[in-house]
Amino acid sequence: MTSPKIPLSAWIYLSIAALALIDVGVDWAGIVPLAAGLTVLFLVLEIFNAPVTPRIIGVLLIGAGLAAAAYGGQLEVAALDGLSRSKTFLLLFFAVAWLQIPARESPALQAARQVITSQPPGRRFLFAALGVHTLGSVLNLAGLSLVATMIDRRLAPDLLKRLTTALMLGFTSASSWSPFYVSMVVVLTALPTLQWIEVAPFGFLFAMMGVFGGFLYDRVLHRRGAVDGAGGPVRLSSQDKIRVIGVLGSLAVLVVGIVEMAQISIPVALGLVAPPFALIWTASMAPGRPTLTTRATHMRGLVRQVVGGLPALRNEVLVFVGATVFGVGVSTLIPAENLGPLLDMWLPSIDLRLVILTFGVAALSMIGLHPVIVVILIGEVLPPEVLGAPDWVIGVALLGVWGLSTMISPYSATTLYLARVSGVSAYTMAWRWNPPFVFIAISMISLGAIVLRHSTL
Repeated sequence: MTSPKIPLSAWIYLSIAALALIDVGVDWAGIVPLAAGLTVLFLVLEIFNAPVTPRIIGVLLIGAGLAAAAYGGQLEVAALDGLSRSKTFLLLFFAVAWLQIPARESPALQAARQVITSQPPGRRFLFAALGVHTLGSVLNLAGLSLVATMIDRRLAPDLLKRLTTALMLGFTSASSWSPFYVSMVVVLTALPTLQWIEVAPFGFLFAMMGVFGGFLYDRVLHRRGAVDGAGGPVRLSSQDKIRVIGVLGSLAVLVVGIVEMAQISIPVALGLVAPPFALIWTASMAPGRPTLTTRATHMRGLVRQVVGGLPALRNEVLVFVGATVFGVGVSTLIPAENLGPLLDMWLPSIDLRLVILTFGVAALSMIGLHPVIVVILIGEVLPPEVLGAPDWVIGVALLGVWGLSTMISPYSATTLYLARVSGVSAYTMAWRWNPPFVFIAISMISLGAIVLRHSTL
């Protein structure tokens, strides 16, 4: 039986990722227009294969961005700049795609999932949130898909709600500090003077506050919640524990180490590390007593799966390219230097600006405007010198509110995925289940950002 043919759009995506890596070490002016042209070609080939919602959002964002740039007399420059910048996000998606397949097939990670899902009702919320937080912080969506097997549509409605909320909270909270999340890449792109190490410690603190705050909130509301009669908790063997720590730890150390030593961006470091790491990981899991031939066969299978699956990233490409073009286009109409005096006149309190910033991102996300769109736009028209706060304080605030915002967005990838797994409407999750806790948590994020700002004065 012959393997299915890899489509043209997959090779185009692979070429864009390669150009993003080459751009780091090669000073060639042709990379920018070539990457932009290939991105347009990928969208043309895949746009009609995308679901209606991301297709509409992407087209509207790109159209609005180009219209704004044309009105500002900078259509060609803004279009080329926006399309070229988006290759950074495409590289990130490419890198993460390599890790998802071996993560799902890893026996050690399967054992870790069993530990999380077997916990008794009294501590299952906390274990689920912390477990998916730990796995997701390195494996991204693959970590969520591992633990999401604990969601069973036959559960009592109250228990289904609690477990789903725990997974959403644990997974999204890692976006406030993990370098493997698109949130970190977007914020560092929007605030180019910022480094990951400057915001990660405070982001991790906010994440833990959110997870444990959610656990306490759940305990207060469901002190006598439903019990589903699960058996005793499973323990992780010493061998599996070493393997889990080894895989997650080595991947994190490699990526962060390269970022800090080579002073390159997180997507580039991931793009360099993820493919060989995933190939070695896959080869190590070959069944039985594998030979070099069987290991090579497993590695070739992974390459075909990853490269052949690149067109499936069309939804992310549409939204992120659209957001980038939109942000660049609108910035041609709203120069940052013009907003400073207006803010000083109508909103002189910098603390109040931070509060409006965090709640504004969440409110826009709630009505369907993904944080990536808002954060890129903020980076273009409201840089730190205009907002009046240090770049790292704004970065921490944006990262802290990012994950919470996706919890109340019916169109975020996390909400849509868990809606599909649980059989519950994405609108029910986003607009009924999560807002009470989310807006309490955003108030804490706002207060934390204000405290951090005053600590530097």
